Amino acid sequence: MTGLETTFYIMAIVFMSLSFLMLIGLLATVIVIRQKINTIHDAIERKLDIFSIIAEKGGALTAMAGTGALRKAKRAFKK
Repeated sequence: MTGLETTFYIMAIVFMSLSFLMLIGLLATVIVIRQKINTIHDAIERKLDIFSIIAEKGGALTAMAGTGALRKAKRAFKK
């Protein structure tokens, strides 16, 4: 093996090692970003669930208020 071949082999080994380390770093970055996105997604879903519960209860409260108003109107007409 000549000195030139040895140099190219060493350069190839260094390049492949650096590429492998960069691939591992990229994979770790993707995993961290994915976890953060999932956390944000779960928080948004929880808030939407709260809004839907409030909307459901709001409809029930409106119905109760409407019933109360009808009762008051009936009492006023009876007098």
